[in-house]
Formats: sequence, C-alpha cells, structure tokens
Amino acid sequence: MARRTKADAESTREAILDAAVYLFYEQGVSQTTLAKIAQQANVTRGAIYWHFDNKADLFNAMLERVRLPFEHLLADVAKDESSDPLQQIRQLMIKCLLLVANNEQHHRILTIVFHRCEFIDELNPAVTKQDDIDARAITVIERAFSRAEKAGLLRHDLSPRFAALSLHMYIRGVISHFLLKPTQCDLAANAPNIVDMMLLGLKKPAC
Repeated sequence: MARRTKADAESTREAILDAAVYLFYEQGVSQTTLAKIAQQANVTRGAIYWHFDNKADLFNAMLERVRLPFEHLLADVAKDESSDPLQQIRQLMIKCLLLVANNEQHHRILTIVFHRCEFIDELNPAVTKQDDIDARAITVIERAFSRAEKAGLLRHDLSPRFAALSLHMYIRGVISHFLLKPTQCDLAANAPNIVDMMLLGLKKPAC
C-alpha cells in the first residue's frame, strides 16, 4: 500500500509539472497562476503545495528536467582529462544541440526559459541556480580549453576563459534562434557543422 501511495504521489507530481510546462509555454510564466496549474492538472491547490513550496519551486523543478541530462554530459567532460579536449568540447556542444532539436520536452522548457519567462522577483531562486549551472559549465569548458592551450591546439591570441565564454554565448544564441524559428534550419542535421564553424575560429591554424 505504501508503495502504491508513493507511486501515486510521484504521478501527481509529474502531472503538476506537465501542466506547468504546458501553461508556461502557452501563456508565459507571469500569466500562469498555481490555480490555473491545479485546474490543468486536475488536482487541488493543496496538492501543489504538498509537492512544491511556491511557483518558483515548481519552476525550478521543471528546469531540473533539462538540467540533469546536461549536467551528466558536463560531468563526463570534467572527469576525463585524457581525451582530446577540443573533441570533448565538440561532442558536448553537439549533444546539447541535439537534445534541443530532438527532445520535445527540452524544446518546450527552453522556449519557456528563453522566450516565455519574465524574470520576476519570485523566480529569483531558480534564476540564481541556473546562473550557477551556467558558471559551472563555463568553468568546465574553460578547463578543457586550458588543456587544449597546453597541447598547442588553441589560438595563441585567445585565453581559455575567452574561448569558453565565446562558445557559451554562441551556442546560447543558436539555441535561442532555433527555438523562435525551428523550421529555418534543420538543427539535428546541422549541429556538427554549427559547432565546427565556431571551433574553427578558436583552434590554432594548421601550419
């Protein structure tokens, strides 16, 4: 019975998150109330407060759906310092783009973050956490570029920090544009070329 209750609770939690994703995507974050989410999920507001402290907590839980796969990819790069660092970075960026291109949940949630979210005060905890993850991602990529620099693979006039920041901004821009105009470019097919174009400008030119 306890197992059934735990499964039911998890099912309710997922239904609430699904409803939040749907409404945040369709209406924007500021226009979506907990009452609307409860109605969409066919639960009471009390059920929402059982699982989430407030809308910011719910918003943060929604973001975990896309953060976790990315953090696993990031961890693979961070723990492996023996492989070709530029190839590691290349594969990481390609996999990130493919997640956005091929996964409907990633597409919707990132559209909410990039284009349906007004970063109001109540969402500050979730925004701060996302900022921390972005900073960690840049740090991991910077370390990989540092290894590339030591191996003589990075342009001599670029610092690993600048290379990491530039790549991060470039990929965010690609994702943001794709979310707005997904039919303009086949991101799944062109992800390797999109990443290679940027890396070409960061690599040390061949003699």
